[in-house]
Amino acid sequence: MGNWLVLIRFLDDRLHMSFYDSTKRKEAFTLIEVIVAMAIFALVIAGGIVGVRRGFELVDTSRHYTRSSQVLQSELELLRTLPWATLSSLTNDELTSKFNQQIRDQFGSGTYTGSVATEVFGGDKMKVAVNVEWSGRSARVHAVSYITYFTEGGVNDYYIN
Repeated sequence: MGNWLVLIRFLDDRLHMSFYDSTKRKEAFTLIEVIVAMAIFALVIAGGIVGVRRGFELVDTSRHYTRSSQVLQSELELLRTLPWATLSSLTNDELTSKFNQQIRDQFGSGTYTGSVATEVFGGDKMKVAVNVEWSGRSARVHAVSYITYFTEGGVNDYYIN
């Protein structure tokens, strides 16, 4: 009988211990802590996405500024090759039409829009303003303008004549 008492006492201790272990509080995060952590994580991810998107917009804008500057420089060089008589006889609409056709031929339609404005003053001097516009990723309109001056008998007439 002594062995049975030892066995019963041992089993009773075991049952009591397992019951005590199951009622003991387990360590874990509360629902509020989990929600706060998820909110902080969502803010960090959203901030990263906004930063990457803004970076792509800046790269796109920089690329377009560089390309439009090259387009403007090219147009001014083409205008420099024209003799004074030809350049001064062309209207702004004709110059703008030719400029936009060159842009469409080079980049396709819808990318850039150009304009050329000339103003003759003093009889032998001309102010030439060339402008290029485009819409960025966020539909914001960007523009770059170059202004230069030509004179009758200037460098372009010297080389041509």
